[in-house]
Amino acid sequence: MAMRYLCFLRGVSATLFTLLLFAAPARSTTIDYSQIFIFGDSLSDSGNVSNLTGGSFPPAPAYYNGRFSNGPNWVDRFSASLGLNPVLSTELGPLPPLGPVPPLPTDGINFALGGATSGSTTVAHLATGVPELSTLPGLSQQISTFQALYSGPFAPDPDALFVLWVGGNDYLFNVNDPATVLSNIGTALTTLSGLGAENFLIANLPDLGETPFAEINGGQPVEDALNLVTQAHNTGLEALLASLDIDYSLLDINALFKEALADPAALGFLDPDSPFLLDCIEAMNCPPGVTPDDYVYWDEIHPTSAAHAVIAATALNLIDVPEPSTLFLMSVGLLGLGFAARRRKHTTTVCG
Repeated sequence: MAMRYLCFLRGVSATLFTLLLFAAPARSTTIDYSQIFIFGDSLSDSGNVSNLTGGSFPPAPAYYNGRFSNGPNWVDRFSASLGLNPVLSTELGPLPPLGPVPPLPTDGINFALGGATSGSTTVAHLATGVPELSTLPGLSQQISTFQALYSGPFAPDPDALFVLWVGGNDYLFNVNDPATVLSNIGTALTTLSGLGAENFLIANLPDLGETPFAEINGGQPVEDALNLVTQAHNTGLEALLASLDIDYSLLDINALFKEALADPAALGFLDPDSPFLLDCIEAMNCPPGVTPDDYVYWDEIHPTSAAHAVIAATALNLIDVPEPSTLFLMSVGLLGLGFAARRRKHTTTVCG
């Protein structure tokens, strides 16, 4: 087992992060990822819930083009930087068992659904108060759909990248024991590996007690409880991944958000813990001249598009080594940034 810390220097704005991210080469010098498959919840959903609800949720114009943010999310940027354009699972029409296997997209599929838990349920109806959303699927159905599409003669390409980020909804809506969540994640990863998945990018959770959601919905007791369960989840996730026979990279979201909270200016932010949508748009109570790019959070749970850009840049540099010329440009642009993204590989040591 090899673990690598990729440390970046401090002091660049989120806007420059985005420019540098899109300036990165389309392909890696280490692994030429042929496809990308994304599983998870609203943090990675680029329009699936919007498609299933006829565009009514998340509501426009507060949310951008079906994303749970004010602009492109981290998956949009990350995939584009790999030269990939995954199709939304909801754009494929009726899927097995409701229909035949459709023509499979060249670049992969985004299965992530807002509200998804690590199991077979959703919290979308609890988060929104819209009962009709209670039938939306969780991670379990996302994996089952992939299994129905990519089995037998339709095995996934060995150079495909599988992304999984899930669990926050379980804990935010009254799951207090990580055992079930981690079991669900383990089942998902084992199933995908059994179907031929070879490359995984898996994210841990930020301290959920530091989200605006926790402060709004109970204050310090809720914050403390959520931070404790987050720590237990992340510790258990590392142990789980180490026990599985898979090749993976761990995207340390927890460390990244800790950095944003401790020193927001280092990442180009002014406010690390207030929701721009609530404070500046709904309440019309924010400092003059600020924009969403100055905030980490768009609403009580979801990051701004600028924060998503930082997540994407972290993920890209965790799994992808740019060509030397681009690496130099990114090093100059990222001068001063101080967070670490952890890389763990089960069977190979990458970059020494």
